[in-house]
Amino acid sequence: MRVLVMGTGGVGGYFGALLGRAGHDLHVIARGAHLDALQTHGLTVETVAEDDFTIPVRALPAPDPAHKADLVIVAVKSYDLEEAIAKIRPAVTPDTTVLTLLNGVESGERLAQVFGPERVLDGVVYIESFAKSPGLIAQVGGPRRAVFGNRNGANGEREQRFYQDFLAAGWQVELAENVVTALWSKYAYLGPYAAFNTVTGLDSAQLCQAPDCESLMQRMVEEYVAVGNTEGAAFGDDAVAFIIDRYRNPLVGQTSMYRDRLGGRRIEADALVGAVVRRGAAAGVPTPVTEMIYSMLKPMAAGGTPPGA
Repeated sequence: MRVLVMGTGGVGGYFGALLGRAGHDLHVIARGAHLDALQTHGLTVETVAEDDFTIPVRALPAPDPAHKADLVIVAVKSYDLEEAIAKIRPAVTPDTTVLTLLNGVESGERLAQVFGPERVLDGVVYIESFAKSPGLIAQVGGPRRAVFGNRNGANGEREQRFYQDFLAAGWQVELAENVVTALWSKYAYLGPYAAFNTVTGLDSAQLCQAPDCESLMQRMVEEYVAVGNTEGAAFGDDAVAFIIDRYRNPLVGQTSMYRDRLGGRRIEADALVGAVVRRGAAAGVPTPVTEMIYSMLKPMAAGGTPPGA
């Protein structure tokens, strides 16, 4: 299988490397020092789940015009999606499948607008991983789980084929009957947590130590769940309580959005928080807490000076 990975950070680098190790023809798009390291030394994955490994990759700043992919994995930051679309366009044919693994719930819709819904699969991942240094991906925690599926109809032979390929490559993977539920289930957990974590610098267990703060987070989760249900997420009655319990007993510490803020980089405030405000307004669902927290994130959205610098 000819695989093109757009975005070789913690997600794209990790899951793409597994496919490359399994023998698939792996091309990756990168830039700067990361590109130089990939071209010189290959892609290295440090992982707490198994032995570390390094694989050779075909690394380029843009796809080779002659390369036509069977699978394109899009794993960039949400604010880089339009640039990613422009770069992958030459590699996408009528037989190509584009799998998005971005945070949030909107990237699949945008990719479908450009490439057609028949070519796009939505996915969500649960992993703690990041680019530790140029050419090096560190997987430090999380279940390494990926969930994907076709939001535009029932999963068919194509989805089953990818599912088997992913399993054979070592992915911890699930083919979702309702990928909208999968997307919103992570979103309703991650969005409020990332927002509060980025604003305060505290992890969710610390935030929950103050009842008033926990109550505010719960109201934000309730808003995400309400908006998600208007879009077919089909949350159960216990969804909010389940998420709050996870906040009290977190599986992760700091979120990637907070790490980006610490690094002075742009943050995914719009995809993780602002989108709920927009989609809530369109559906007639009030989101006052989300709006308030989003207003606090907006001044940090473009990056700049890290906290305390």
